[in-house]
Amino acid sequence: MLSKIKLHWQILIALVLAVAFGYFIPEWVQYISWMGVIFLRGLNMVVVPLILSSIISGVASIGGGSNLGRLGLKTLSYYIFTSLIAILIGLFFVNLFQPGVGANLGNAETLNNLPTASTSVSDILIRTIPDNIFDAMANGQILPVIFFSILFGAFITQIPQTKQEFLVRLFDSIFEVMMKITMFIIRFTPLGVFAIVSREVAKNAGSLGNIAGSLVFICSPFLSP
Repeated sequence: MLSKIKLHWQILIALVLAVAFGYFIPEWVQYISWMGVIFLRGLNMVVVPLILSSIISGVASIGGGSNLGRLGLKTLSYYIFTSLIAILIGLFFVNLFQPGVGANLGNAETLNNLPTASTSVSDILIRTIPDNIFDAMANGQILPVIFFSILFGAFITQIPQTKQEFLVRLFDSIFEVMMKITMFIIRFTPLGVFAIVSREVAKNAGSLGNIAGSLVFICSPFLSP
């Protein structure tokens, strides 16, 4: 019966049930929190290889540098546009629910005394270039992985045709496998959302404002385009 319901409706149902579960019986949350941990670990497991294989496969299939430049411009424009929409949605819901209002921020004074990290554009560009790509992948540093993937995919087009075709087929196959694994993990999203939201609601069950804030935080990936 549940398999006939579309995934986004399953997630919504899990979200509503999680709020009720975490608010009314928070002492039981400890017995289901492991589902959220496993779900998040599964997502973290596939992120880097999925990004690596998809970008290399996509860039290598484009062909020349001029095509890559046009695609890069379109990608940048799309990224700016979708980021703007996500920011506007976030601002709307933050002003609507006002998460954190009335919360006990006993550690606020300590946190305010922390040193402020200064990050310039040049620092970001330098960190984008990995000094060790395997270390960057192990630590989940996405920007260096993206940079390396674009570079690797672009230079695949510069090698002899037979080797080029082999590498393109290889990364296409890796990408298809990673997509299969990702879709398998996504099937368990309702369980993961139920466990994560229940835990967050149980931790903030004393304030309705905090519950709304927890919902906005958890729902933000689904609300963003």
